[in-house]
Amino acid sequence: MNLIGCISINHRNTPVEIREQIHIEPKDILAIMEKDSEAFTLNTCNRTEVYFRELDASAIYARLSSLCGISQDELEDMADHFMGREAIRHMFMVACGLDSLVTGEPQILGQIKDSYRDCLAANTTGTLLNKALHRAFRTAKRIRTETDIGKYSVSVASEAVELASHIFGDITDSSVLVIGAGDMASIAAKRLKNRGVKKLSIINRTHRTACTLAEELGGVPKPFEQLEDELTSCDIVISSTGSATPLITKDMIEAVMKRRKNSPMIIIDIAVPRDVDPDAGKVYNCYLYDIDALKSIVDRHIKNREESTEQALGIINHEIESFENWLGSLNANTTIKDLFSLMEEYIEEQLRDIPLGEEGKGLAENALRTTLKRLIHRPVSFLKAHPDVNHIEQTRRIFQLDEDYQDRHKR
Repeated sequence: MNLIGCISINHRNTPVEIREQIHIEPKDILAIMEKDSEAFTLNTCNRTEVYFRELDASAIYARLSSLCGISQDELEDMADHFMGREAIRHMFMVACGLDSLVTGEPQILGQIKDSYRDCLAANTTGTLLNKALHRAFRTAKRIRTETDIGKYSVSVASEAVELASHIFGDITDSSVLVIGAGDMASIAAKRLKNRGVKKLSIINRTHRTACTLAEELGGVPKPFEQLEDELTSCDIVISSTGSATPLITKDMIEAVMKRRKNSPMIIIDIAVPRDVDPDAGKVYNCYLYDIDALKSIVDRHIKNREESTEQALGIINHEIESFENWLGSLNANTTIKDLFSLMEEYIEEQLRDIPLGEEGKGLAENALRTTLKRLIHRPVSFLKAHPDVNHIEQTRRIFQLDEDYQDRHKR
């Protein structure tokens, strides 16, 4: 089980001003990978993680350090480092939204799948991590269908709207600006509409995308060049773009607040890297909240989600056990034994359906056993000569030896 490790820099151990500096793509990890190593990289607003096999953790920290400019010692001090069962548990918890800033948020699974596609394209994952990730997807699906977590669908974006509502009270007559038109910004805009906001403006660098979202929600699209003008007239701003540098600076806010005659404005920045210069929050009557500030919001469904979380943890434990069983099967002797066991099952099934006497069944059994032994002799001989993980896993997949396969499970 200690074949897989994980280095996680996340919202629990690192503030946003550090997290926004740390980012690693599949192409970045290729430089330190060797023949049998595997790596899966994940970047979201709440975490940067590397799951790995046959890689030295120190080499990963060194690579992260070279990419972000933070010393290796600092990275090691702030990061969580999981190995074996705990690394798999963490992967499953993340995929299910149980390690998110907002428990149960559903966006993380899509982000993991997107990252997985990138890693597959870069050829950084292999047999073990592929299996672990597919098991994580399966676990997340089970939790969504078998527990009530999905009934209380929340996200960082939706909680940003809750924060604005908590501060303003009734926001129906407030003028609201959403900057961005991606997943998080769209969720925020839809939540605002559901809250009854009547004055909703949407700004995005690609104006056509802003128009599409605005048309869907009955909002008003604005050109990106009018950002400062819109800041002058709105009460609430929610920003979530993919910009590498701040879109809103302190100087911009100072100019805006003069034009507003210091009328209060709330800005909720849920982007990582941040869209708003942190110093903008020092300007009089500009109240700036970043993604970490959402930790203080009271969860309206805490009791329900606690009950669902207990059920979810039970599912995770079951799936970890299944994954451990699969890992334990990844040796040639176990697989050869399972092949012969499968052969005996086939013989037993056939004999049950043959209307013969004892003597006839004995002859049929000998014939079947001789034929099937000849059939599996080749894969058995191949495994003895090539007992590596990839060949073992391919054999198990071809003969469907694991409980993942429904027809095998039925037998």
